[in-house]
Amino acid sequence: MPEPVRSREPADACASAAPAGRRGARRRPRGDQGSQILEFAAYFPLFILVATLALETFFAFIAAERMEHAARAAARAAGTEGVAGAESTARAALPSWLSGADVAVGGNGQGGYYTEITVDFPLMFPTPGFDLDLSRRVEMPL
Repeated sequence: MPEPVRSREPADACASAAPAGRRGARRRPRGDQGSQILEFAAYFPLFILVATLALETFFAFIAAERMEHAARAAARAAGTEGVAGAESTARAALPSWLSGADVAVGGNGQGGYYTEITVDFPLMFPTPGFDLDLSRRVEMPL
């Protein structure tokens, strides 16, 4: 008759395991207390800076896209309504947060019209000495 298969662990292996509780748990050295809050305090400003730059870039792209749309609408309107109608069309197509934009509409010298929209770089947190302009120009042939 074959012998029964026995495990290599002693029979009382389960009994020798440390009971749940503080006896078997590892203790952290006392010098590590508060290290997580210090790491958080060190990285949090960096996270805020990166998030702010991402939002600023996002809003700049949104502003450029909205300006492009308004310039195209104005250039199209210039062909049918004339220069005065094109400027009002451009201002109506711009969102309210870009209402301070400069709109220039005129003939392009080749029988068509152009529309150029320029606005100060829209910043969530204005910074002195950081004066950039966004500009979009669209030309439409007749």
